[in-house]
Amino acid sequence: MAQKLSNLPLKSKVKFGKLYSKPIVWLVADKNHNGYPSNSVTLVTEKIIKMLCFDAKEPSNSISVCKNHGNNRYRYSNIRQWLNSSEGANSWYIGQHSTDAPPSEENVYKHNDYLAVNPYQSIAGFLNNFTTKERNALLSTTITVGKSDTIGGGTETCIDKIFPLSCTEVGLTGDHVCGSKLAVFSDDASRIAKITTECKINSNYTNNPSLSAGWYWWLRDIVASSPCNTRYVYSNGTLSWNNAYNGYIGLRPACNLSSDLLVSDSTDSDGCYTIIYNSAPTTPSSITVPTTVIGGQSVTVSWGASTDSDSNLSGYILERKADSGAWTQVYKGSSRSATVSITYGWNSVQFRVKAYDSQAAESSYRTSDTRTVTNNRTPAISGSNSNLGSFSETSPSYSYTVTDADGDAVTVVETLDGKTKRSYTVTLGTENTFTLSSEAWQKVLNGSHTLAIKATDSKGASATRTLTFTKAVTSISFEQTIAMPADDMPMKALLNIQGSFPAGSILKVEICNNGNDEQPAWEDVTNRVMNGQKCYFSNTEKTADSWGVKIRVNLSRGTATEPCYIQTLGGNFG
Repeated sequence: MAQKLSNLPLKSKVKFGKLYSKPIVWLVADKNHNGYPSNSVTLVTEKIIKMLCFDAKEPSNSISVCKNHGNNRYRYSNIRQWLNSSEGANSWYIGQHSTDAPPSEENVYKHNDYLAVNPYQSIAGFLNNFTTKERNALLSTTITVGKSDTIGGGTETCIDKIFPLSCTEVGLTGDHVCGSKLAVFSDDASRIAKITTECKINSNYTNNPSLSAGWYWWLRDIVASSPCNTRYVYSNGTLSWNNAYNGYIGLRPACNLSSDLLVSDSTDSDGCYTIIYNSAPTTPSSITVPTTVIGGQSVTVSWGASTDSDSNLSGYILERKADSGAWTQVYKGSSRSATVSITYGWNSVQFRVKAYDSQAAESSYRTSDTRTVTNNRTPAISGSNSNLGSFSETSPSYSYTVTDADGDAVTVVETLDGKTKRSYTVTLGTENTFTLSSEAWQKVLNGSHTLAIKATDSKGASATRTLTFTKAVTSISFEQTIAMPADDMPMKALLNIQGSFPAGSILKVEICNNGNDEQPAWEDVTNRVMNGQKCYFSNTEKTADSWGVKIRVNLSRGTATEPCYIQTLGGNFG
């Protein structure tokens, strides 16, 4: 995992960039330092990483001290150009003014008048050893530098990515105030710096110090009265100066990186944190919030996808702000939608979403418009959605009570399979029953059906109770209750029946001529009726006072799967 660079304590060690093929170790020197880039962390190398001159002597310069000892104006210095160049050996140097000269063997200090001390024109620029990601991570920083009185004095500014520190920044008093003190420097001891092993190996100075002793390191300040004398920190942490062309003075540069840059959670075997180069996901492409938001209910917020160039997108964080309150996280995860409760009484609500990856890098927010909250609570219908079961002879019914916390008028619509059966203004708190009439029930076909009760208040909020049931009628029977009167004993009848009697169904048609008796003599005439034939009564007796004809029919589904029903039945007798 990773953490932000800004989480590291002061003086934490961080590996960043390379010199002589070895990682450079830096110290956290300050955070959000005044005058430096916003949201940045300032680093300064833990040790002196190289010995080199501030600026080479300039043989063509008309000012004798610059001709013989170099130029102390930082803007045009060799050290500035080398520190901020990624060019190769013999390529980084470009003349900065008409008499400028490179730090070649001819132009740097010669120890005992024969050894050119640490010329560096023929080595690659400092940033040449940095990766593209490392160079891109460096923040451009505006720094203040002093000018010699011989060119008007005062200060000027430069914009660099790598730079030596000033007297002011290390807590010393020079001839000019350049910036403000960095938090890591407090006294002489805090300014003492040793050289690295690579610095010593790559220095040709015959009096190189011990690795355990403090050494000199350049500042970017000048001695105001001289065009060549340049300030440096002495080996005991105090302030000193020397000619710009002296190559045995060390380099301890600084830089600024974004506070959001990621580093390892723990240190390596050298006690250093390492930079993790990870791009943040893109901002979610959109965010959608329903136009209507009801207090006491929930809303579903959705958002568009983010992308991640490192292919490590992990998810999204959704935040909510009610009225003028603070933003509150309400969801974190990989989904691109979330259902959020809206508290009754809020006046407005707003949402924003950002993406995050596996290294905790986050995108910018995508923010919704503010929605007005309608504080109207939904009517409530007692009970719960359920299956009422299977019905054959009688229709289903459901008793319910409607309430409304706001006391609004409520209209109830009862439907069967989406068709309205009843609509009325309900009396709140009173039990009502949804039922079907016998006529309506007879028209309901076998199979699954849905009863729905929808309660809508005067402000448009609604609730629905959904109930399912199955009609499973497997047979139908009917019998005349009153016999058709006859003056004499009926001898024959002709019946006609219309309907659907598919294969597998069982139809039975019966008739009697003594229908007024307590126990009529029923005769099965199914085949004759289906064949359109006359039916002859075999019964010749009755116990009642008069003759009368009755008909009864039974139709069973049996194994039939197609519609099965009786449409009409008629006939005559004599």
